[in-house]
Amino acid sequence: MQKLFKNHIFSFIAWVLILIISVVALPDVTGLTREHSNISLPQDVQSEVAQSIQNDWGPKQKNTYQIAVVFNKKNGKLTADDKNAINDTIDRIKENQDKYGIKMVLAPDDNIATKKQLQSKDKTTWILQVNVAKKHAPINEVEQELTKAVKTAGIRTYVTGADVLQNAFSNSIQEGIKKTEVITIVFIFIVLVIVFKSPIVPLISLLTVGVSFITAFSIVTNLVKYQNFPFSNFTQVFMIIVLFGIGTDYNILLYDKFKENLGNGLDRYGAMKDALKVAGKTILYSGSSILIGFSALSLAKFSIYQSAVGVAVGVAILLVVLLTLNPFFMAVLGEKMFWPVKKFTGEHEDKLWHGISKSTMAHPIIYLVVLAVVVTPFALMYSGHLNYDDTDEIDNATPAKAGMLVVEKHFSKGMAEPSTLYIKSDHKLDNEADLRLLDQLTRQIQSSGDVSLVTSVTQPYGERIDQLYVNNQLNTVNKGVDQARAGLSKLSKASKQLSTGASQLASGTSQLQNGTGQLQSGTGQLQSGAGQLQGGAGRLQSGTQQMTSGLNQLNSQLAAGSQGIASAQANTKAALEKSYKANLAQSMNSIPGLTPQQKMAAMQAAGAALEKSWAQASASMPNVSGQMGELQSGVGRLASASGQLSSGASTLNGGIGQLNSSLGQLNSSVGQLNSSVGKLNSGAGQLADNTPKLTSGLDEVNSGLGQGGAYLTGLASSSAADSFYIPKEFIKNDMFQTSVKNYLSPDKKSAMIMIVFSSNPSSTKATKKAQDLSLMAKKSLAGTRLDKATIAMGGESSNIADIKDIANKDFIRTAAIMLIGIGIALIFVTRSLLQPLYILGTLLIAYFCSLSITEWVVKATMGKDMLTWNTPFFGFILLIALGVDYSIFLMTRYRAIEGGKPSERMLKACGIIGTVVVSAAIILGGTFAALIPSGIPTLIEVALTVIIGLIILVFIMPITLSAAVKLTYEGVHWNKSKRVKQ
Repeated sequence: MQKLFKNHIFSFIAWVLILIISVVALPDVTGLTREHSNISLPQDVQSEVAQSIQNDWGPKQKNTYQIAVVFNKKNGKLTADDKNAINDTIDRIKENQDKYGIKMVLAPDDNIATKKQLQSKDKTTWILQVNVAKKHAPINEVEQELTKAVKTAGIRTYVTGADVLQNAFSNSIQEGIKKTEVITIVFIFIVLVIVFKSPIVPLISLLTVGVSFITAFSIVTNLVKYQNFPFSNFTQVFMIIVLFGIGTDYNILLYDKFKENLGNGLDRYGAMKDALKVAGKTILYSGSSILIGFSALSLAKFSIYQSAVGVAVGVAILLVVLLTLNPFFMAVLGEKMFWPVKKFTGEHEDKLWHGISKSTMAHPIIYLVVLAVVVTPFALMYSGHLNYDDTDEIDNATPAKAGMLVVEKHFSKGMAEPSTLYIKSDHKLDNEADLRLLDQLTRQIQSSGDVSLVTSVTQPYGERIDQLYVNNQLNTVNKGVDQARAGLSKLSKASKQLSTGASQLASGTSQLQNGTGQLQSGTGQLQSGAGQLQGGAGRLQSGTQQMTSGLNQLNSQLAAGSQGIASAQANTKAALEKSYKANLAQSMNSIPGLTPQQKMAAMQAAGAALEKSWAQASASMPNVSGQMGELQSGVGRLASASGQLSSGASTLNGGIGQLNSSLGQLNSSVGQLNSSVGKLNSGAGQLADNTPKLTSGLDEVNSGLGQGGAYLTGLASSSAADSFYIPKEFIKNDMFQTSVKNYLSPDKKSAMIMIVFSSNPSSTKATKKAQDLSLMAKKSLAGTRLDKATIAMGGESSNIADIKDIANKDFIRTAAIMLIGIGIALIFVTRSLLQPLYILGTLLIAYFCSLSITEWVVKATMGKDMLTWNTPFFGFILLIALGVDYSIFLMTRYRAIEGGKPSERMLKACGIIGTVVVSAAIILGGTFAALIPSGIPTLIEVALTVIIGLIILVFIMPITLSAAVKLTYEGVHWNKSKRVKQ
């Protein structure tokens, strides 16, 4: 049992069990990486606020993948058959929406708006936009399903979009990791074989580091799965690189000491214990500093920065594994670890570091000045311009990337990833006032530079609807005013004609009234005569004697009287009818607007009325002649029969009474006619008096309309009329309601404005424009009904702008925390306040110089003007955290050397540790070089930054630390130059 403990068998068994559990418990890494590939930002940043509004938009938007299907004709324009084939494919998609989890489909042939937006102007490319529920399937499965479903004969089809591109990026990283793992293991094995001249040591080293990585990665991924531990696309690859890099370095340090102890005659157990005590101490110091540095990243606010905390977990596990599992191999194998080597030598001096340190000790100030002169230009020439376009990380041959490039070529660069401005209010927006504000904002955005297309609820086609603008509406009103004025002119002219006719009617009715008055006077006289005749008959009856004597004379008078009455009756009737009808006809003709039929009917009716009145008046007129005849006959017979005179006189008296009654009726009828004609005369007079006023009123109205029309014409052509106005009736219009459904949320309280930039959405120009437009929107709506509305810009450009802002701020903050943490650790390691400052200063010099040189190398070899946005941060944390290792190696050895001056101790420490540092730098640099074949720009650039930084550290660390020790502890002897003895 004691031997088992001595050989650390239980440690080995424990780690075997832990390894098995770790492998079994390892979750789906690919799915986990894909699920956490998106960068999470604080909830209060603009793009996240926009995403929150979108998630509340409704089931068609909430928790969906936004995907674009691209149909492209490689050569020539789309033909009618091509379009039919594409539409057949789209119809199949629509019919199987549930099968593919599709919540919304926007096809290029759906309406006027989609034809303008989703069909390229060169007529070679169509885009189908679909929203797929995230719960339907992971994005990679959705992409595969749609890729198969949209295949169309004779047409190139691509499935792309932000989510698909992000998935392609994750897949690229996973493929890169596979290449990196293999290259890293092969490289480390070869280097260790060269260093130790043994195949066993490399296998043991790779085994211990491999156990550390698998265990740590299993822990991290399970924390991610169950505790939402920070994770990103880069977590796995950096855990591999860092653990295998520093793990190999630590193993070299440990194995070197173990080998040295064996060479000094110690047995395997003694050599192991001493190695663990000496080298293990250095490993713990160094590892603790790295652990503190990466752990400090947990205080970062940016998710992708936090994701590097996984490396800290890996470092912690690595330290435990190296110091507990390595003893098993040392105790069990002993000298056989280094087979076939049998001769074990001790430490040997590194000529490079020894020479640099020796020269620096002789002239510390000169070396520091020369160093400053050399590195300053490199540090200052770094441009600081970064590329935030993650699609650059994807190979152009990748289908999702190829589809995006097709869209950029045939539409605009911003069409593949448009931005969306969201306005969320506390009230409904489907009213004239709010729609006017939204249209005003839409037009302001359209007038901005670098904008290719802007669509909104008031401009769904990307251009204004003319009939919804005041100037267009005023032009319509002006046309109506012109038509009204023309009508009023006609009415005025007709009114003047009416006035003339009314005057003529008044004159005619006046004449008619005079005629009826004369008629009434004649009938009155006739009635008076009849009364006198009746009186005469009475006297005739009483004076029969006088009648007898004057019979002949009376007979003659009666004959003449009878003829006079008949003639007067006929003449009166004829004159009355002629005058009445003439005046009536003249009056009727002067009245405008009467048809000939109406005039004829009026004349006939008037004639019938006159005839009837006359007939009633003259009904008894024939009796007068009869009675007169009888009287004449009676007078004739009177002579022969006087007895009959009294009876005849009585009969005559009765007949004359009837005549008198009939004449009374005639006089009454003529009076009524005279009264009616009087009223007609009065009405005609009023009409004649009022029609000039009517004409004047019409002329005034026409003149007023003319002045109003002139004002409206001027207003229509002014800038004041170039404003939006939508009637309530138009809002309910089916066509406009389609726009409302597309650009307003279901509750009508949120609106969106889609913006397509002319430039690449990921470019600095577009990201700045997104921020400017959001700020402009807030200023534009300030003080309006939408003053308190939430305004946020969503989309790739806004997201990158937020990432840039958060990353820059958090980089400075995180870097400061990391440097402080490492500085505190160095204070405990070096037991000095100044030495940590020297070390950190050296690391920062190496970082800035390497970043600047990397920028040049990338431009020369990859043709890129900018580094990827992640490169400065990851380059910093890796170079600082790993570079501090070498300083700790050096300073711990410096402190371990006893006796002599500080400069002598430093010189000796540099000579001894230089070999370890150079070997470690080669291994670590080679490990990072394994990232270059991955083809991922970020990984390549980070690798170059670290490799170049390590090379710089190898040369400047013995300069800066040697000069610092010399100047700090010994000062400068200006009068006598002293050489430091070897």
